[in-house]
Amino acid sequence: MKFKSILSAAALVTIAASAAHAVPLFPGLTLLEDDNREYLIKGANNTVPALAGTLQVGDRLRGVIEFGKIEQIFGGGSVNPIVPELTGIFDTEVKFIQPILDLGGNPTGLGNIVWGPTSSFMGNGVAGTAMVALYTGGTNLDLNSCASIATCETAASDGSLWAVAGFGDADDQWISANSVLDFGAVSGIGASTKVAAVNYALSILVNNTGYTFNEVKLDCFPLGPFNCAGPGKDKLTDLVGSGDVLGGEGLTNGFGARSDIDVKVNVVPEPGSLALLSLALAGLGFVTRRRSV
Repeated sequence: MKFKSILSAAALVTIAASAAHAVPLFPGLTLLEDDNREYLIKGANNTVPALAGTLQVGDRLRGVIEFGKIEQIFGGGSVNPIVPELTGIFDTEVKFIQPILDLGGNPTGLGNIVWGPTSSFMGNGVAGTAMVALYTGGTNLDLNSCASIATCETAASDGSLWAVAGFGDADDQWISANSVLDFGAVSGIGASTKVAAVNYALSILVNNTGYTFNEVKLDCFPLGPFNCAGPGKDKLTDLVGSGDVLGGEGLTNGFGARSDIDVKVNVVPEPGSLALLSLALAGLGFVTRRRSV
């Protein structure tokens, strides 16, 4: 077998192993890149007109997710576009807001926000803990052309339930830092302007993917949102996401902001892929020995 052919065989291992799955994931650390739209739902007790667009405890940000690319972090594999499509809906509730003050102690209009599950999202046995539901095989979702929030959500959730993620252990959390608290103003901010930085760590609560996942190690900061100290924390969780919330200028379908958050998972290699990889590596070793003779 030629050297180039062996490398090609190794590169195709993950594709062959994933053929039986609805969504092709690579073994090992894998990154799913998404594009989102989100909107504000005011809490039942947050009815003061002057604060209608201001984020308060009890408010929700809900949105739709469209994944566009899957990348193998170590190995260089890539799937773009994803066929069949992978889409979803997320629903988060403000649990705590820490306003950011300037040096004079005056509010800056920014804050660090702790988010959590809503009380009603996903009524399939994980209500109160779920935050993200993902679907595959539905009709094509186009975030830039769906006419309304309702049509976007229908297109994002009309496939088969692929996975549900949310709060499942002590490491799970969802934080946005340097968040613009006047969400009503975000809709007039440019699409490339950051209005919050998001980090989250979630457990997989429902797994219909066909894959088994190892846990992912968190990035921990002693004074930051991902403080891994405390009882019950092992610095590991099923998936980790990070990215930015961006301005909603130009959106005409009811959404108030965009977001771009990449999700990292650790896929357990399947026995078939390991066998194929072993054969490819054995062939590579044979060629290397021949060249050294």
